[in-house]
Amino acid sequence: MWNNYYSNTNYAVGSVALKYETLEWKNITSTIKFRGYKTLFEGGDDEMHYTGYGDSAERFYKNGKNRNVDFEEIFLKYNINSFSVIAGRQFISTDWINKTHDAIRVGASFGDTTLDAIYSYKHGRVYARDYRPLVETNDNDGVYKADLTHKINEYISASVYDFTAPNIRDIYGAKINLKFAESSLRVHYAFNKDKKDSSKDSSLIDIMLSTTYNGFTPYIGFVGIDSDARFNYMAGEIVIPFEEGDQMYLKGAKTYYAGLNKSFGDFSVGVLYGITTYDESNDLSRKAGNFRKDEFNLWLGYLITKNLNANLGYAMTNEDKDDLATTDLQQVNLTFTYKF
Repeated sequence: MWNNYYSNTNYAVGSVALKYETLEWKNITSTIKFRGYKTLFEGGDDEMHYTGYGDSAERFYKNGKNRNVDFEEIFLKYNINSFSVIAGRQFISTDWINKTHDAIRVGASFGDTTLDAIYSYKHGRVYARDYRPLVETNDNDGVYKADLTHKINEYISASVYDFTAPNIRDIYGAKINLKFAESSLRVHYAFNKDKKDSSKDSSLIDIMLSTTYNGFTPYIGFVGIDSDARFNYMAGEIVIPFEEGDQMYLKGAKTYYAGLNKSFGDFSVGVLYGITTYDESNDLSRKAGNFRKDEFNLWLGYLITKNLNANLGYAMTNEDKDDLATTDLQQVNLTFTYKF
């Protein structure tokens, strides 16, 4: 089923989203957003591609659960002073819980300390570039995360968190963010505890340094994985900076990357290049080896009118020829978004 994944693949999928937000009533607001999808054209319509026939099934799933129209967002929000609760389908972007979730999220601030608590019971992707119908997380047991962040002073903040999937795993993490003028540094450590098999315990170190000078924003980063086991996750992640980056969580993986962002009026450009070395193949065989791959990404954005914008992404990977689980890849994606 994976043999033809992104091999001579081409497709275009259009979507329309309608969003409605109510006025606040007794500190409560509600949001509902529908998104409808239509395949405009696709290659390989007689070939099985991961979750259905046709090339678009690789990003717009055809697994029996997909619909022409689905909820992108549907939630209630209660907000008063420094306390908020969001319940329902929402987009979340945080360590180990990312993308579209059916969830309850609680936020609170106490002076310089903030609490972010999440319970998610379904996850997937519902937006313009992807449609993956939401599925139960951890066999209906869901996942939980609590994150406590303290602002030490105007330059330093520190966070600690615990992500737990009952009967499966815990991920304990700590993060320090330093910011001075136009420069920032992130240092992030996470320990992944498997509740059934300690040989699958792993850890991660994630470091990124960035600055801004004359409108240019260069950045460099490093991500390292424990040499004993791959780092498993189940409800999303935000560490990978690449379009692909498929090997970054494998056993012994070390990734070094550098990028640059710049805006010129209505035009924006981003480039990123990185190298990953890793110790096992990215398939069920987990073949051992000293593998190396590199990846180049280019992103271009242009605001055509105040309502219409275009975004183009390009990814090129040079895979290790000794890793039979993968092949070189070139990908181009183009997205037009019109808002009214």
